[in-house]
Amino acid sequence: MVQYGEEDDPDYRHASIDIYVDPAVHGRGIGKDAVRTLARHLVDDRAHHRIVIDPAADNVAAIRCYEAVGFRPVGVLRRYERDPDGRGWHDGLLMDLLSTELK
Repeated sequence: MVQYGEEDDPDYRHASIDIYVDPAVHGRGIGKDAVRTLARHLVDDRAHHRIVIDPAADNVAAIRCYEAVGFRPVGVLRRYERDPDGRGWHDGLLMDLLSTELK
């Protein structure tokens, strides 16, 4: 599953990406290909100059995937997302990509 959102205010225009890859197919490059393809669409066809993504701060594999496409860490979103069991919170990592950095 991959989706994107757009901020259309001309003073803040940018896009965001969200992706889920079934763990059964992790490690095959599917996520990297999907993120790169969607980022290319958002830059080339939708004219975005900046894209953001926000994985869990401890999701090393996702962060490595996004960095391979050109995303860079911006900062930690503290207690950003509820834990899967719903009892607590965990941090997110805000990452962004400028159109000139897309690999």
